[in-house]
Amino acid sequence: MGLGALLGLCYTFANVLVVRIARNTSKFVPIVLGGMVLRMFAALTALMIIIQLFPVVLPVFAGTFLFIVLIGIFAEIAWLIRQEN
Repeated sequence: MGLGALLGLCYTFANVLVVRIARNTSKFVPIVLGGMVLRMFAALTALMIIIQLFPVVLPVFAGTFLFIVLIGIFAEIAWLIRQEN
């Protein structure tokens, strides 16, 4: 459970970092989409490596990861909407 939460938090913080970098440029959408593809690839690679190397309970590990990532996405959307006003 701890590994899933840690991986989800890393994914969320990487997302916030990419959005902050993209907001300071004129190419917001390509940077955010490129960052999303890289984050997903890195997260799926890390998930596969952790599942293969560590004895994790798969539903708990994956569920924790997805729960933390969804909370992060919703928090980021709320943050972006508030900054637009």
